[in-house]
Amino acid sequence: MGVLIFLCSEMNIPNRQQGPRIFSDYNIQLPSFKSTMLANDLELIELNDGSQEIIRVDYVYKSGRVNESVRASAKASFYLLREGTRNTTAHQIAEKFDYYGAYIRVFAGLEYSSLSLVVMSKYFEEVWPVFLEMITDPDFTEDELSSYKRIYSEKLRNELSKNDVLAYRRLTEIIFGDQHPYGYNTEPSDILALKLDQVNAYRDTCHGTNNALAVISGKYSEKVSELCKASLGAIDMKTSTFKQEFFNPDIKHVFEKLATDQTVQTSLKIGRKLFKRKHSDFSKMQVANTLLGGYFGSRLMKNIREEKGYTYGIYSSVDVWKEDGFFYISADVSNNAIEPTIEEINKEIKRLQTEPVPDNEFRMVKNFMLGQILHLIDGPFASGQLIKNIYAKELDIEHFKNHIDGIKGTTKNDVMEMARKYLDEKSFITVLAGNF
Repeated sequence: MGVLIFLCSEMNIPNRQQGPRIFSDYNIQLPSFKSTMLANDLELIELNDGSQEIIRVDYVYKSGRVNESVRASAKASFYLLREGTRNTTAHQIAEKFDYYGAYIRVFAGLEYSSLSLVVMSKYFEEVWPVFLEMITDPDFTEDELSSYKRIYSEKLRNELSKNDVLAYRRLTEIIFGDQHPYGYNTEPSDILALKLDQVNAYRDTCHGTNNALAVISGKYSEKVSELCKASLGAIDMKTSTFKQEFFNPDIKHVFEKLATDQTVQTSLKIGRKLFKRKHSDFSKMQVANTLLGGYFGSRLMKNIREEKGYTYGIYSSVDVWKEDGFFYISADVSNNAIEPTIEEINKEIKRLQTEPVPDNEFRMVKNFMLGQILHLIDGPFASGQLIKNIYAKELDIEHFKNHIDGIKGTTKNDVMEMARKYLDEKSFITVLAGNF
């Protein structure tokens, strides 16, 4: 038997005791894109890039739940866009898109919503007229609305059997108020009570081109670009969008228990009202939040999951919108671990308030956050979605750049200041949902 011997130079043997060098001093830049204001006041954003012959079109409505005068009418008006037009039935739409391998997605959010199309570039002209018809000439019927109400009321009823969902809904209701646009909760009965004229009224009020934008991303020809400009610019659907009243709620700092039938674990939510997206502390607070519980290696995860074993997962989040926002911590724990978990949460917050973050941890968290932002511009579709989100939230590219600079410029003292300013234990609302 022969012996095979590999001779390797020491220079070619990697040092397994030392990780690769981390580069953090780099510029994050969006790929170039073109913005055109069409004659009907619809803004068209084009990002023509990529190596794959695929196109994505997002038609974005700058309206959502905060614009509904009848509860549950906003989501219904957007989801019913898939259910047929005056000239094309829902079955014909589905058949057409399936034949050409096209994909349609509907999103209905708090402050903006969208109808999206993804298709191979060579089939774009085949499906574009149908997609355009869904935007310009939808036809909502009693049968389609009845089907929608049955399906989505049941989906919501199933969601309301989960402790996590119940605790989150109750937390936002306490923070903002049960009549506030960010605070009220849609019930299955609201969906079942919807009438066709109410859904049509939302569509006629909130689907206008003067309150919308379109984003085209992917690889496509100049012919496609001109086709989109001509057809989108010809839409005549201007409206006067209704918006609910925003007010400052009377916040009660409470500890509340919701009794449910779910016996396995109790859902814990701890939170407080914060600020809106354009607040000057946004970037610094995001760094503080990431350190505390914003990623898998956070302090809450290391302490409460890995060391104490109280939960499979715990995280903290900063949710912000145009008018306001809130901070919250979330975990599912066993009944006998509720008090110890809250105690450890308070300990980690106290550490963040009083002790400077070690250099290695601080550097790692910033690199993680910047790396997450890099994912947002990884390819034309991802970049297109980022641009869509920026413009739909009525921000601008400078705001995005300033956020990156804000992360880089946040200091250890800033983190302690944010923790002292916004993570005061006395300002927290605590909600538990479970079987006690």
